[in-house]
Amino acid sequence: MTQTTTNKSSTKGGSTTPAVTTITSQNIKLFPIDQDLNGELAEKIHYECNFCGKTIGLYPLNRKICERLSGDQFYCPFCLRNRFNTRNNKHILILSFRSLVGYYYYEKYAYTHNREVWISEIMDFMESHAAAGLVNPLFSYDPESMLWFIDFSKVGKGRKKVKVAEVLKTILSILTCFNINQHVTNGKLSKFYLKYEEAILKFYQQRYRPEDRKHLIPTLANCGIYENKKYSLENTRLFTPAKIIG
Repeated sequence: MTQTTTNKSSTKGGSTTPAVTTITSQNIKLFPIDQDLNGELAEKIHYECNFCGKTIGLYPLNRKICERLSGDQFYCPFCLRNRFNTRNNKHILILSFRSLVGYYYYEKYAYTHNREVWISEIMDFMESHAAAGLVNPLFSYDPESMLWFIDFSKVGKGRKKVKVAEVLKTILSILTCFNINQHVTNGKLSKFYLKYEEAILKFYQQRYRPEDRKHLIPTLANCGIYENKKYSLENTRLFTPAKIIG
C-alpha cells in the first residue's frame, strides 16, 4: 500500500514556504535477480552482439527488450542505446587499447615475480584513457568490453564535420595515458601509434576492415618487445576488465 502525505504550506516572515509532498511505500514486493515477475526461475542466457561481438548474459526482462529492439539479429544494450543496430553502423569503426592493458596485466603483474605495476595502477590506466577519449564527442566507449566506437559519418571536410586529424590526435592522447615509453621495455610508441593511424586512414577512405579483424586492436608485436613464453601477445587482444574483477 502506498501512502501519500502532504504538508500544508506555511507563511513565515512574509514569505510562503511551499507545501512538500512526501511519498512513502509499504509492502513493496522485490523480486530476486534469479526470478521473473511470474515467480519462475529466470535463466541467464549469454548472447553475442551482432555488431560489437561482445558476449553478454541477460535475464528474461532484459532479454525480451533487447530481442524486440534487435529484430532478426541480436544487439547488446550498449549498441542499441547508441543506435549501432542501424544501417549507419557501416560508418562506425570499433577499436580498443585493451591489448596494452592486457600486456601490463600479464607481463607486469600476473606472470612475474617482481611486480612492476599493481591492479590499482592498471585500473588508473583504464580510467584515464577513457576520460581522454571521451573528450572527443565522436568517440563512444563501452567499459565492459573496453571497446571504442568512432562515428566516421561525422568525419570529413564538409560543414559540421571534424577532420580526420582530430581523430588521430585523440588516439595519440589516449595512448599517452599508458606511459608506454616508461612501462614497456624498449617499447616504441611511434610504431604502436602507426598501427592505429594506418588502419584509421584506410577506414576513413574506404570504410574497410578485414573480415577476420573487424575490431582494430593492435598488439605490441614488432614494437620493440620480446614474446613471453608464459602468454601470447595475441591473447592480450582479448583482455577485458573481467580478468581483474574475477
